[in-house]
Amino acid sequence: MMNVTCFFCKKNNAINRSDDQYFKIKKNPKASYVCKDCSTSMQKEAQKSTGLNPDTIDLHNKYL
Repeated sequence: MMNVTCFFCKKNNAINRSDDQYFKIKKNPKASYVCKDCSTSMQKEAQKSTGLNPDTIDLHNKYL
Protein backbone atom coordinates (compact mmCIF):
# COMPACT_ATOMS: atom_id res chain seq x y z
CA MET A 1 0.00 0.00 0.00
CA MET A 2 1.27 3.45 -0.92
CA ASN A 3 -0.17 6.88 -0.08
CA VAL A 4 -0.14 9.38 -2.95
CA THR A 5 -1.67 12.78 -3.69
CA CYS A 6 -3.53 13.48 -6.94
CA PHE A 7 -1.77 16.11 -9.06
CA PHE A 8 -5.07 17.84 -9.92
CA CYS A 9 -7.54 17.55 -7.04
CA LYS A 10 -4.87 17.23 -4.30
CA LYS A 11 -6.82 14.45 -2.55
CA ASN A 12 -4.84 11.74 -0.78
CA ASN A 13 -5.28 8.21 -2.10
CA ALA A 14 -4.02 4.84 -0.95
CA ILE A 15 -3.01 2.72 -3.94
CA ASN A 16 -1.81 -0.85 -4.17
CA ARG A 17 -0.32 -3.07 -6.86
CA SER A 18 -3.64 -3.32 -8.69
CA ASP A 19 -3.56 0.41 -9.55
CA ASP A 20 -2.16 1.13 -13.03
CA GLN A 21 0.15 3.86 -11.72
CA TYR A 22 1.56 1.96 -8.73
CA PHE A 23 4.75 0.76 -10.39
CA LYS A 24 5.35 4.13 -12.07
CA ILE A 25 5.24 5.85 -8.66
CA LYS A 26 7.27 3.10 -7.00
CA LYS A 27 9.98 3.42 -9.65
CA ASN A 28 9.98 7.24 -9.52
CA PRO A 29 8.50 8.67 -6.28
CA LYS A 30 8.58 12.19 -7.79
CA ALA A 31 6.27 11.17 -10.65
CA SER A 32 2.81 12.73 -10.72
CA TYR A 33 -0.23 10.67 -9.78
CA VAL A 34 -3.68 11.31 -11.29
CA CYS A 35 -6.65 9.70 -9.53
CA LYS A 36 -9.30 7.79 -11.47
CA ASP A 37 -11.93 10.52 -11.00
CA CYS A 38 -9.66 13.23 -12.44
CA SER A 39 -8.50 10.95 -15.23
CA THR A 40 -12.06 10.12 -16.25
CA SER A 41 -13.05 13.78 -16.08
CA MET A 42 -10.14 14.81 -18.33
CA GLN A 43 -10.93 12.05 -20.83
CA LYS A 44 -14.57 13.15 -21.07
CA GLU A 45 -13.55 16.79 -21.48
CA ALA A 46 -11.09 15.88 -24.23
CA GLN A 47 -13.76 13.83 -26.01
CA LYS A 48 -16.18 16.76 -25.80
CA SER A 49 -13.71 19.34 -27.07
CA THR A 50 -12.32 17.22 -29.93
CA GLY A 51 -15.43 15.29 -30.86
CA LEU A 52 -13.35 12.10 -30.94
CA ASN A 53 -14.43 8.96 -29.16
CA PRO A 54 -12.01 6.05 -28.54
CA ASP A 55 -14.79 3.58 -29.37
CA THR A 56 -14.98 4.88 -32.94
CA ILE A 57 -11.27 4.34 -33.65
CA ASP A 58 -10.46 1.37 -35.86
CA LEU A 59 -9.26 -1.39 -33.50
CA HIS A 60 -6.47 -2.43 -35.87
CA ASN A 61 -5.07 1.09 -36.21
CA LYS A 62 -5.06 1.51 -32.43
CA TYR A 63 -2.21 -1.01 -32.13
CA LEU A 64 -0.07 0.28 -35.02
